[in-house]
Amino acid sequence: MRICESALAIAFRHPIYLGVYVLFLSALGTFLTIGVQSGSTRASGSAPAAQQEDGYAPMQASVAVIDRDGSELSAEISAHLGETQELVDIADDSFAMQDALATGLVEAIVIIPEGYEADLLVSARSGEELPALQIAYGTDTQAAALLDTQVARWTALASASAALEPFASASNVAGLVRHASAAHADVSVERDVAAAETARPLQAYLSFTSYSITCSVVVCAGLVLSTMNEDRLRARILAAPVPPRRLGLNTLAACVVLVVAVWGVTSVVGLVASGAFASTAGMLPASIVLALMAMLVFAFVPLALAFTLAQARFGEDALNALGNIGGMLMSFLGGAWVPLSLLGDSVRAVAHFVPTFWTNDAVAAVLGAPVLTMEVLARYACGVGVTALFAVAIACVGLALTRHRV
Repeated sequence: MRICESALAIAFRHPIYLGVYVLFLSALGTFLTIGVQSGSTRASGSAPAAQQEDGYAPMQASVAVIDRDGSELSAEISAHLGETQELVDIADDSFAMQDALATGLVEAIVIIPEGYEADLLVSARSGEELPALQIAYGTDTQAAALLDTQVARWTALASASAALEPFASASNVAGLVRHASAAHADVSVERDVAAAETARPLQAYLSFTSYSITCSVVVCAGLVLSTMNEDRLRARILAAPVPPRRLGLNTLAACVVLVVAVWGVTSVVGLVASGAFASTAGMLPASIVLALMAMLVFAFVPLALAFTLAQARFGEDALNALGNIGGMLMSFLGGAWVPLSLLGDSVRAVAHFVPTFWTNDAVAAVLGAPVLTMEVLARYACGVGVTALFAVAIACVGLALTRHRV
């Protein structure tokens, strides 16, 4: 017991590390949680009422169509765009069109050139390059991309209809396009409050916590282990009637106490900041407990890393550097800073080789599920199990270094 108390005293002689890595980074995580909560509130509050209650509502853009062809297909293009976009009438004049785009009167202008219908039918049936519509865009890039996709789809349908019906008139081709474009998939929006909104702040906080836990455990536990491994101190301890196994177990117990304390502080801060146990949270208590248990298992990964670094005789400065760099790298590959879906395939492949990926996947599985099914629990067990294997593998490296040193 005296050895355990002495080991804990070594950690508490460095309160700056406990204050910065545990308290300050946990407080920093609360700002991330608040940002996620406010973002979710804005997203849910800014959506149109029809979209929230009845389902999906497509975005509308203000579009002007300049028809210089005056044909049946050009009229069909205008009618097709008018079904999903807001059509605005402007004069066929360069100054008027530039003014409409500059002032935001319209977000895009579609110009149908003269002879477009004849060129389209001939090109489609002869296999040549299709004539292009002239489209001028404003400042709304999203509306421009959607309109460009819609025009390209209509052109593809018209060319396919003309090619499949080589003797069809322009009016018949327009009818075929109208019939084909009317086909669509039914879209509805299903919202699960627990999975979509209320679990997101806690999940974001726990993902960020992988950085603070790694830094604090590697530095604090590493200091304890490296200090206990110093030659003079170790010689004095071994001179006492204390078995080496007892010395190691008491030192390990002190480090486990540090790990549990760090995990407990970060967990309490996260629960309070995210309001996980509020009556309106909508999250399953079992899901919250499982998510916190996953983070506790993860906390033993930096403990194993601290043990390995201490056996390699790394000092205080090296522990600080490696703890910060390692924590930053692992949290990044775990998706704490940038969602992995926004990164490249190579980065996502590398992420599978760090424990934070599996821990965050386990947390997301239980917090994002409205019901804890066997499939969810299997995914959770896989993530936690792989995380535990990382801790065991790193600890084995430390044991190998210990044997080599002896």
